[in-house]
Amino acid sequence: MDRRTVLVPPSDRLSLEVLELLSNKWEPAIILTLLHHEPLRFNELESALPDISANMLTTALASLAEHGLVQRQTISDTPPQVEYELTDSGRQLKPVFSTLSTWGQDHLETPTPTAVVADCDDRLTELYGEWLAATFDVTSVNTTAELRESLVNAPELVVVDIALWDGSMYEFETYCPTTTRRMLLVGDRPDLSLAAWHCDDVLRKPIRKTELVSRAKAQLECIGQSETERDCAGTEAKLSILESIYPQSQLKAEDLTAQFYDE
Repeated sequence: MDRRTVLVPPSDRLSLEVLELLSNKWEPAIILTLLHHEPLRFNELESALPDISANMLTTALASLAEHGLVQRQTISDTPPQVEYELTDSGRQLKPVFSTLSTWGQDHLETPTPTAVVADCDDRLTELYGEWLAATFDVTSVNTTAELRESLVNAPELVVVDIALWDGSMYEFETYCPTTTRRMLLVGDRPDLSLAAWHCDDVLRKPIRKTELVSRAKAQLECIGQSETERDCAGTEAKLSILESIYPQSQLKAEDLTAQFYDE
């Protein structure tokens, strides 16, 4: 677009140039991710934007650097490691995105996030579903087969009692999309195998409505976390549950849990 040919005052024509930059698919997503999580390494940015290719991320970062919005910092020469962060100009876009979000809330229909609630007890899935219905479009399932099928739709959140899953925790990884936030439900005294599950949060049954709802909403706020932040939060959640049951000396001696303390 040649903004000189647009019949609006020059002060407004510049806004068209800004919108042209922000209308690209990945540049605004990168800016928003860095606004919340900078600095990030290349692989952390790539993990936070699951649908982007490495080549596309490289191209988008180069474009943002060319426009003075992102800068690349070398943090290690051996091995070579770099981080990306916003420039002052890039950070000054934060109120622009906030204004757009406010406008969208007022004038656009916001899609309701989806959640899958999975438990062997259909009375509990019905109850949990009612609790979460004010925030999520909830699907309740009571078998492993139903859970596998529901995960195909990549819900924003899955709340699953691990006793329901009849395969290994590693098999669960192949069915649950990486973009889906995972809240595990466990019994009063979960086995140490809990440590091997990849999750974002853990709740011990019985659970209260306020606890489930607040923790579920917190997972929505965490969408877009870097892989490192997400792994750390999941480890802390599992360790908090296990340390309330088992002595720390035992956890440090077990192969499954000793790695938590190393991390």
